[in-house]
Amino acid sequence: MATITKTPAGTFRAIIRTKNKTITKTFKLRKLAKAWALRIEGDEDLMAATGCKGASIPFSQLADEYIDQWNGKSRITDKVKFWKMQLGDTPLIKITGDKLQTILDDYEAGEALCGIQRSRTGRRRAPATINRMRAQLSSIFKYAVKKRRYLKKNPVIETCSLIENNEIVRFLSEEERTNLLKACRASSWEKLYLLVLLALTTGARQGELLGLHWDEVDFQKRTATLPTTKNGQRRILTIPKSTMSELQRLREVGAGLIFPSPTKWRKPFEFRKPWLKAVTLAGIENFRFHDLRHSAASYLVMAGATLHETAEVLGHRSIQTTRRYAHLSIEHKQSLTDRVLGGFK
Repeated sequence: MATITKTPAGTFRAIIRTKNKTITKTFKLRKLAKAWALRIEGDEDLMAATGCKGASIPFSQLADEYIDQWNGKSRITDKVKFWKMQLGDTPLIKITGDKLQTILDDYEAGEALCGIQRSRTGRRRAPATINRMRAQLSSIFKYAVKKRRYLKKNPVIETCSLIENNEIVRFLSEEERTNLLKACRASSWEKLYLLVLLALTTGARQGELLGLHWDEVDFQKRTATLPTTKNGQRRILTIPKSTMSELQRLREVGAGLIFPSPTKWRKPFEFRKPWLKAVTLAGIENFRFHDLRHSAASYLVMAGATLHETAEVLGHRSIQTTRRYAHLSIEHKQSLTDRVLGGFK
């Protein structure tokens, strides 16, 4: 990438530095210097001569190379596909920070989607969602700069990350849990109770449960194997006896999805409506399906599990992540302070 500097004489010098040589030219106006630099950097032959042979390749080619060397997490692949759709065959040298910022701004203004079915939510995308999409593109360009040597600079650094304040401290109280499970039992979709019970008793993610197949459940060992998780690793869920009994009751022959769509058996059931109806019937406010995972983590910690043990159950690589999931109820904290600190006078 070129550098534009102002000289003591008031002119502007464009400088293109590479491993092999430095090219410079002086102009009266900054915009002329920038236009010249972009023209030189966009010339495949010139850039090849100065050590940036890949500057003119299309972004779609770079994205394909990046995916090929990756181990294949589906969510990461989806993000790469988004950027391929946005940037397509644009030459790498033509992808500027301004162009990327415009795309990110438009993405931020879009509607957030929920779950593996990508259901509409009516809410704008959260700052964390925008930052993850930005980070994915930055990773692609780091690959181009450091491994492929296509470019000298990552253009994503010229875009802005957003301040994140997305932590939601929400988990079910004992009364809420009882009411929710009761409402799920009464649902018109007979498997809603099983889905919610699995989420509460295994701490698994929504996408992991909806993607679970019958042949991945070991009824003897009371386990379920997740071939690929969000972290890109295989994980084994341990299932309590009460939850396994419900699984056994609804057990089906074959290797199909446990929660299939009634019309498209290879796709999971769209459970948003029965879920929201059950939450409303239970009188619970401000609660997402993902908060069942927070609830599972909180129940484990309040029962005496260590953060390491809880991280193993949830499938977290980092205990720092588990810290954000596991919360203590006010009653638990009150009992703890009374027992440990209450004797001070």
